[in-house]
Amino acid sequence: MLSALFHVRRGVCMKFLGMIQDRLKSISHTWIRFPMVFILLCVIAVYATISVQTSSDHSREIYALIIGVFLSAAMTFSFEKRPKPVMWIIISQAVVLAAAAAYYFLVLGNYSGSVKDILRVVILCFALLLVCLSVPCLRWKTDFNDFFMTSFKAFFTTAFFIAIIWGGISLVLSAVDMLLFSLDENVFIYVAIWIWIFFAPMLLLSLIPVFGGTQEDKEKEEHLAKIPGFFRALLSYVLIPLTALYTLVLLAYLVKTFAGGDPGDLLLPLILAFCIDIIILYILVSKIENKISSLFRMIAPKLMLLIALYQVVNLIIKIPGEGIVYGRYFVILFGIFSVAAGVLMSVLPVKKNVIIAIVLIGFALVSVTPPVDAFTISTSSQLGILDRVLTSNNMLKDGAIVSNKNLSGTDQGIITDAMQYLYDVKETDKVPGISEKFEIYNDFENTFGFSPYYEAVYVEPQWYSIDPAAPVDIAAYDYMVTTYGSSYGSNGNNVIAAAVTDKGIKYDVAVVTKGEEILIEIRDPNGNVLLTASENDLIDRITEDSTISQKEQLSPELLTFDVEGTGVSMRLIFQNASKQYNGTEIYYDANMMLLLRFD
Repeated sequence: MLSALFHVRRGVCMKFLGMIQDRLKSISHTWIRFPMVFILLCVIAVYATISVQTSSDHSREIYALIIGVFLSAAMTFSFEKRPKPVMWIIISQAVVLAAAAAYYFLVLGNYSGSVKDILRVVILCFALLLVCLSVPCLRWKTDFNDFFMTSFKAFFTTAFFIAIIWGGISLVLSAVDMLLFSLDENVFIYVAIWIWIFFAPMLLLSLIPVFGGTQEDKEKEEHLAKIPGFFRALLSYVLIPLTALYTLVLLAYLVKTFAGGDPGDLLLPLILAFCIDIIILYILVSKIENKISSLFRMIAPKLMLLIALYQVVNLIIKIPGEGIVYGRYFVILFGIFSVAAGVLMSVLPVKKNVIIAIVLIGFALVSVTPPVDAFTISTSSQLGILDRVLTSNNMLKDGAIVSNKNLSGTDQGIITDAMQYLYDVKETDKVPGISEKFEIYNDFENTFGFSPYYEAVYVEPQWYSIDPAAPVDIAAYDYMVTTYGSSYGSNGNNVIAAAVTDKGIKYDVAVVTKGEEILIEIRDPNGNVLLTASENDLIDRITEDSTISQKEQLSPELLTFDVEGTGVSMRLIFQNASKQYNGTEIYYDANMMLLLRFD
């Protein structure tokens, strides 16, 4: 019996090792199949590593290379299995390099890091991804639904295995760092870069079959396209019913908006998610033949068409008064696509779903192609609204802006919103009388005559400071550190404010800023957080205390807070603290004394 058990275990181990060997072999073949993708991903990982190591910004280079990766994959699918393959590889990949270089110098030549630069890259990559999904279907007559299922499974399989590999390596490195010797503080980031940016895409591509290949390739293609029984049940008996419930909620809210006069603004993200869900689910269940999936394919496209059409009309009606920004442009464009997709899904057989992908490619390219792209249209719209308000208030004269502090709150809000949008997309220089160096927070009032106007309620700044003549009790503590924490323009900061050595052990005092949240952390030599205090929460406790009023100076007791951690105690004393609201965001700012005691 033991011998039989041993042979079973040995068989399982051999099978597992065989699977790993086959996957590594497949990945090595993928490097040959996608040579330029391999090279470009390697270069991207190198740039990302250099950016972390030197704190330099290589976003422009990385974005151009990412475009190259997706274009190279699309080219490979397009020219794979052609006669004279070496010649086609050289020509197609030379085109990829030329296109990536052209994008780098021409499109990203004036790169400013604005949202439009990032969105343009994301949309182009999305369009190229759809090209990768469509080309095998058009060239090799592969069923689009099968290839979509293959790619869907490949994505989640890759995410699962890469997460395990990354987690395992990170645990090993953590053990080395804690038990053997200290590692570079960025080593975990380097590992993540090379695993997720370089290795993960190659693993994903290794799960994509070769089209138009040998009989073995065709059998592999059919095997990868099969829907697992568990996933089939999940789609039919879980996801479709949940989508049906979601649809009923949307329809109920639509009735509420019509009956109650509600403008339905909350529907914007809900309908967007609904349309995406319907389209993806429709493709995934296209090969499942049961009553639930058949009813879904028959009813869901029509409902999506009607709901998307409602949203498109609702948004277009608002354009004359509110104008259009790139977010609204994309929602309207995707709504129009959803209407078109609803029509196509209602009249075409499921085997023609590739047409939906082709239509979406067209919409995506339109959204980034001047002069009808999202940013040109939205900029023109906001400039038109701004010009209309300035002209109606006699604030334009000889190509310059004449300040006027007596505008109505409505006009101030329109001007503020338009200028804020133009400032975010780096287009304020197109406004008459506005220079390229215009800073909205410094120059707005001098230019227009009033402070930026927001409909949100303005809260008076709250300031507190300690009485410098009052003594501070430090008897129970061993060390004192002074530090500063502010949420003004410091999102994502992780600053080591001081280092304290106690009994030969070095502890770091860090100030971490995450959006509006400011955290004071005490860390041990391994980076473990022993104590955390939220500056925001402590300042809020001061402002919410009705017994404390804003005075010139407060006693130390009113500005003192004790925080206990693991093996460390801290007394935080605010020397001065403030909480301000600019109409859209709350900012916290404080100088602090930290008294520390290690157990």
